[in-house]
Amino acid sequence: MFTLPAPLLLRAIGDDDHAFLSALYASTRHDLAALAAAPAVIAQLIAMQQQMQGQGYRTVFPHADYAIVERAGQPIGRLVTDAHADRLHLVDLALVPHARAQGHGSAVLRALQGAAAARGLALTLSVLHTNEGAARLYARLGFETVASDQVQRRMRWSAP
Repeated sequence: MFTLPAPLLLRAIGDDDHAFLSALYASTRHDLAALAAAPAVIAQLIAMQQQMQGQGYRTVFPHADYAIVERAGQPIGRLVTDAHADRLHLVDLALVPHARAQGHGSAVLRALQGAAAARGLALTLSVLHTNEGAARLYARLGFETVASDQVQRRMRWSAP
């Protein structure tokens, strides 16, 4: 792990974080919440997608580190990273709606950049084409697109 600037901190995910993580995931799925279906059906679909995402992460990134991002003692996000010999990979960073657009994502990313630079590693990530706000943030922080397909772009940052 690495350290975030105050008032943010990282901590391990605990058993009592399930409800927070479910609400956080649901807050990122506007596409599913907008479906013309009964709320119970949408909730079930979101829960199923969250479970599938978790299984996918465990399969593709079996050694990933999972953490809760806190501000002033309250959980505001989740961070998933995967360290390799040649790079640090940002698997996922999600913040609750009231914590977005306040500089918290930038602070986490800058701390990740510092951790990668200290270890002489590049920092990589993938971002969906539909997540334009995140892609703009990554570009502002010096990430460059190194590959792209129909769904996502892969980006890389290296210390100057």
